[in-house]
Amino acid sequence: MGCLSCNAESAVATCDSYNWELLTKKPVKNHGTRPVKILEFDFSVLHSATNGFSARNLLGKGSHGAVYKAKIHRIKAVAAVKRTKQTQSCGDSTADAELEILSRIYHPRLVNLLGYAIDPNQRKLIVVEYMPNGSLYDLLHRSAKPPGWVKRTRFALQVARAVQFLHASNPPIIHRDIKSSNILIDANFSSRLSDFGLSLRGHVGDVKVKCTPPAGTLGYLDPEYLAPGDLSTKSDVFSFGILMLEIITGRNAIDVNFSPPSVVEWAVPAIKQGDFIGICDLRIRPPGDWEALRRMAVLAARCVRSTAAKRPGMTEVVECLKIVHQKMKARAGICINLGSRVGEDCRAIKYEPLDESFEMARNSRTGSRRNGKVSSVSSSQFRRGDQRGKSKSIGTASEIKFLPPDETEDHIISRSVGLRLNKSRSVGFLRARNDRPAHRRTLKSNLLVDLEE
Repeated sequence: MGCLSCNAESAVATCDSYNWELLTKKPVKNHGTRPVKILEFDFSVLHSATNGFSARNLLGKGSHGAVYKAKIHRIKAVAAVKRTKQTQSCGDSTADAELEILSRIYHPRLVNLLGYAIDPNQRKLIVVEYMPNGSLYDLLHRSAKPPGWVKRTRFALQVARAVQFLHASNPPIIHRDIKSSNILIDANFSSRLSDFGLSLRGHVGDVKVKCTPPAGTLGYLDPEYLAPGDLSTKSDVFSFGILMLEIITGRNAIDVNFSPPSVVEWAVPAIKQGDFIGICDLRIRPPGDWEALRRMAVLAARCVRSTAAKRPGMTEVVECLKIVHQKMKARAGICINLGSRVGEDCRAIKYEPLDESFEMARNSRTGSRRNGKVSSVSSSQFRRGDQRGKSKSIGTASEIKFLPPDETEDHIISRSVGLRLNKSRSVGFLRARNDRPAHRRTLKSNLLVDLEE
């Protein structure tokens, strides 16, 4: 069983990684019908649309060529033109591979093909959909306001659906270069999988697949993919697992400024120990649903197992991320609706450092705008992990402090938080719930995770 056994505090989605695909297999929606015909453009049209491939129209440049923004009057749309280099001795280019694959498929979570052209040097140019909001890499690592957890889980789910579609194609398509810089953001702020220059279409036993040497990006490359015969859809699963760790932590796949530099070597041991808080991106507000974070983190750890056979398939990944995103979205909705009244993950919360050396409970003090009086209300019964305070009107529930339990016991230390009420006219309860302690120590005995290689 490739499953997780946890106590209530560390509950994570449990599933049989070997039988999941057979037990829960559902027909994948057929998005393969192409809404527009692939067009062949004259080179002069693309030359004019990109202002002569000017630097002003340059969107990006990589090892395989450059991408330019193009206003094409023929299709009355803005597109992206990829001008690739000849990279292989046999005369094929990444453009040939991309055209071969993208001309056969269509999916709303892919950057789809619109057309192509041939320049005077007989080099192919690819015309694809224009993505105006940059890449996921830019959002995670270069943006002054990195996306929050709802957007991050939505991006992960959307990319997972794209990869699931590729793997479910007949014959399967293996992307081989899943990474954050190849995830582009469209006008609706949804993620799309791009760059099929390294992709292979065919079954593992096909001659082309067996004869194509390994390729990919350092940090995302499957450690089991050492020879052409080692390639499988699970190689994409590994790369996607790295992407999920990148989304959770905000760290690059490889970052020499950290030790260890590999996000896998740093994050996976922490996940095995149950330190889900320690791997979160510190630049953004903590996740609203810690169970959802645990699900996603453990899923990522399973995807990057060194043994390919132990990794989940993309169908299981999609189903798990659906739950994760729904939980994050639901929790965010609660905060939006109740943020001005109650809720520890909302903007109304004020976190303050607490001295844990003694146990005490202070009365909450409330005041009334109506009569100008200030009264003291005795707080209700308190117990560890379930702290309550009463408020009759506008006021503040003060800190609740508890003596830490004996260090020899398996425990989670709960701190209270200061909560500010706005316009509360009825008696209410302020709770610091068990599922989100401000300070936490989870011992290994509290979490049994089957993440062994």
